[in-house]
Amino acid sequence: MTKLIVGVWIYLCGILGSAITAGLLSQILRTFPASQLEAYGPRVPEVARSYAALVAGAPTVLGVVSVLSAAIGIYVWRSRCPRDTRLFAAAVISALNLFLAMFFTMILLLAYFYLPKIANAP
Repeated sequence: MTKLIVGVWIYLCGILGSAITAGLLSQILRTFPASQLEAYGPRVPEVARSYAALVAGAPTVLGVVSVLSAAIGIYVWRSRCPRDTRLFAAAVISALNLFLAMFFTMILLLAYFYLPKIANAP
């Protein structure tokens, strides 16, 4: 019973983490437009520009992944496979959600704040 509760808790935390990160990223992107890249000076690395283009669609990607994860989780939970397999699937879905949330958050921090500041350091 404990494994079941922990597995469901991890699964729900993964979906909530992805959805909350999508909302947070959309607010940050609304607050800091793409012109934020030039805020530290005239030099902007191309990596920062490509990351900024990638992170522009991050809230949509995270939202879609959250919905798909919920649908896959319901499908796996209702399947006839053993309980341990279902709990492992829930853990894998949660890990993928949390990895994507962390990946897009770090790309946002690198593209908008860290790389332009380093490129224009005296």
